[in-house]
Amino acid sequence: MPSTNALIIDAASDTNREELARMIKLYEIPDFVKQANLDFTMNPDGISINSYADPVRQKFACHTAAATWVSGMYFHEKKAEYHPKDRQRIESRLENYVNYWRIRPAYDTLVKQANDLISQELPDSSYAYVWVDDRGGKERYLPLNSSMNIKAAAEWLHKYQDRLPFSDRNVIAKKILEKAGNTGTNLGEQLGEHTEKQAGHGIPDPDEVISMIKQRANLATKATHKEEILKLASAVKNHARIALQPTELVKLAETIDIIDSALHIKGKYTDNIQRPEDVIFKVTFTKAASEQAELCTLQTGSVYNKNQLAKLAKDDVESLFGSDFANEVCTGLEIDSEKMAEIAHTLPTPDAELLEHLLSEAGQNPAFGKTASHEGPPQEVLEALAKLYD
Repeated sequence: MPSTNALIIDAASDTNREELARMIKLYEIPDFVKQANLDFTMNPDGISINSYADPVRQKFACHTAAATWVSGMYFHEKKAEYHPKDRQRIESRLENYVNYWRIRPAYDTLVKQANDLISQELPDSSYAYVWVDDRGGKERYLPLNSSMNIKAAAEWLHKYQDRLPFSDRNVIAKKILEKAGNTGTNLGEQLGEHTEKQAGHGIPDPDEVISMIKQRANLATKATHKEEILKLASAVKNHARIALQPTELVKLAETIDIIDSALHIKGKYTDNIQRPEDVIFKVTFTKAASEQAELCTLQTGSVYNKNQLAKLAKDDVESLFGSDFANEVCTGLEIDSEKMAEIAHTLPTPDAELLEHLLSEAGQNPAFGKTASHEGPPQEVLEALAKLYD
């Protein structure tokens, strides 16, 4: 099986030759390698930088036919340690040396053996995408056996998102996030957010979801199609409590993805016609969790950033809620956002509606959620979604 010793990358770094001892039991060693000088093959001294398949790091020496084959063996065992771009560059240089030394048959046998060993070692769960055809044949793509491969899989998903149905993207993204979490792999802010949305890990603004669906109805040319899409918008609006459940949101994203394909707008998204997942999973769980300490949810279901509460004038608050209330939420003459948030989320609905009115007059709209005059996600739904991330 492939080694997990990341410190030994090529033959020269295998100073105790422990990896070589392991690999000669797994690979068919050609005669020209057996007959070569082992020290000069594995650890040459004074060869030019151009004699390495990885000249940047001076790894994988290819100064002889035997050295090229041995470097190929180490590389195919260790290539998961490299970024895909570096991996491709090194492999290309190896191929050039293979052709130069005319050892193609031996090298191709080596590559096949290496791939077979990797395939035997990794279960289906270690691949982001496993495809089974009608005859039971199986193909596995995007191995997730290293941090580099996990990030490479996320990059691949981003690049080819419009070529896959959302149902497949959802499965792939969930596996990537699971492996990333288990290995502590940091996908980065932009790539991580994209993968979360593909995995269905996000919270929507219901109004935006409904508008998005109606937008698709307006793009439909057939009256029957338009009618069915409008029925979907109506169902989401009238059954928000159900439609906002995580499993239902994923089903909705799958449905809109199918609609977009039928309307020929998939892959042609703009700022006005957004990807379904960017609307349906607008606020990712990671973002929601990071901002949770900065948010204040009122009993009406509207959610505000705490700093918005500080935009209120003490006199206005005092005129509505009284001097005692105003003094309790102020530091000096200014509204204290933390003190106000601590009390605001406990206000009964009538008082919360007054506070929303005051915020609206101050030009402060909810960060997401609905105002009291609209149907919106019930508080228990928002809490349930938030718990999924915890």
